[in-house]
This record gives sequence, C-alpha cells and structure tokens, in this order.
Amino acid sequence: MTSSTPTRRPGPHPSHQHQPTPSRAARPAVHGCGHGDTGSARAAVVTQVRALHAALAACPDLTPGPRTDDLFGRLVALAVDPSAAREADAVLGDPAVASLLPELRRLCADGEFELERHWAQRIAAAQDPEAELARFPYHQNYVDLTRLEHHAVSGLVPHRIRRVLFVGSGPLPLTSMLLADTYGCAVDNLDHAPEAVALSTALARRLGRTGLRFDVGDVLDRHDLDHDLVYLAALAGLDPDAKLALLSHLARTLAPGTLVLARSAHSLRGLLYPVLDPHDLPGMDTLSVVHPFTDVVNSVLVARVRGA
Repeated sequence: MTSSTPTRRPGPHPSHQHQPTPSRAARPAVHGCGHGDTGSARAAVVTQVRALHAALAACPDLTPGPRTDDLFGRLVALAVDPSAAREADAVLGDPAVASLLPELRRLCADGEFELERHWAQRIAAAQDPEAELARFPYHQNYVDLTRLEHHAVSGLVPHRIRRVLFVGSGPLPLTSMLLADTYGCAVDNLDHAPEAVALSTALARRLGRTGLRFDVGDVLDRHDLDHDLVYLAALAGLDPDAKLALLSHLARTLAPGTLVLARSAHSLRGLLYPVLDPHDLPGMDTLSVVHPFTDVVNSVLVARVRGA
C-alpha cells in the first residue's frame, strides 16, 4: 500500500484470512525504528493518532467520500512522515496508542475494502474499463510495489516464478493482475469473502485478464498447495495469533524451499498494518526484508520454507 494520493485509504482488507487460533508464546512482534521518547514531540504524535482514531470510529460508514478520504489521508501522511517516525518506538509503545491499535487497523481494513469495492464496481461498469483502471488513485503505486516485490524475489532464486498463490486478494486484485500481465505468472487468488471474489472475478473478466483464478476459501483449510511463491497480504491475519496460524500452516503445507512473501510494515506504518518480526517466522527462514522509505507503505519480507 502506498500513500502519494492524499485521499488514499490504508490498505488492509477485512476479507483477508484472519481467523483466530490457539495462542502461542512466540508471536509476530511490533517494532518501530524511532529514537526514543522526546516528550512533547511524542505527545503530539500520540494526540494525532488518538484524534484520527476517534474521528474514524465515529464515522457512520467508511465508504469513499470527502470526510473519510480526508481522515485516512491524514493518517497515512502521519504514518510516512519522517519527523514523526523518529518517535515511532515511543508512540507505538504508548499505552493509549497500544490499546487502540487493533481497532485502528480494523478501521483501516474496512476502509480499504470499501475503497476497493467502490473502484471494482466502477471499473467493471465503465465504458472503457482499462482507462478507468488507470484512474484508480493508487494504480501507479501498486505498479511500484509489485515491481519492488518482484525484484526482491527474483534476486533470491535462479529460476522464474511461474505459479503464485495470493492469500487475501480482495475485491480489486491489482497486484495479481500485474503479476500475470507484467511478469507472466499464473496467479491463484484466495479470499474468504464471497463478495470480494465475485467482484474480482467479474472485474478480471471485464478487463479480459488471463492467467488469474479466483476462489472463495480459507487458506487454513487448504492442504494441497503447490506454488512457487505464496503472497500473504498485509492484513491476512489481523492479530498476532491469526498471523502466526497462517505462517505455521504455510510452513507445514508448502513444499520445502517454497518462497513466502509477506507484506508487513515498519516504524509508524505499523499504525496501518501488523508488523512481522523477521526472526519469528515458524518453520521458515527469512531471506530478505525491504523497508521502503518512499511513498510505498508496505515492507516486504521474503522467507523460504524449511526442509523436514
């Protein structure tokens, strides 16, 4: 997810796979990269976070519109602000922020779903769907993010990635379309929200996209996975237990050597997305972590499933 357009919603999908699972001691941890508490600066950022959370929570719905666009735009701008990032550790560790963080991320997820649903319907209904797709506020940003991810993966393996599973693909599967169109991948898209799958299937058909398959389901119920690369959307697993369950299942189910690309976040971008600890991936070895300091919000973590 990226943030060059002020009206952009942070990107988690409520449709992503995030079922609860029995707790374990080891969980993906949230980390910042700040420089300690500097008192008034930290307090100012905390105040902004609390105010934005309260305003978003008070919205009757999170469909695109001037009010919600403005609030989400301000939240994203704060998350990527280099000055505010100096206070990241202190802000994320502040009790007031820590207590509202799960709900804030859930609000971001709901906002993202509403934005993607709106645009998926709009593109599918357009007389020129390709032109309408190009008008999606974050089209170029997804191009940039997918290119970054492709290079992060291709630099680690000597062979071409051919078959991809995208877990939590949502209503507007731009990354999957880019993987198929630009990089020649066959992409299986999985989402447990029937509406998301129906919208994305209709959209791909309207755009004449090939190389994409869509299915309703939960990856935790799949035991026949056979892919070169599995994408784990940033909000696939919205809480630590759910994220850990997904990673553990993939480690058990995928063949040794299979790559898993998990979208994560760093610093204050953790306000928008859960943050993965690269040293805490069950059954996998982390190969690469990319933390962009551009308008791209997501970090990229690439791991390899260990052998038996």
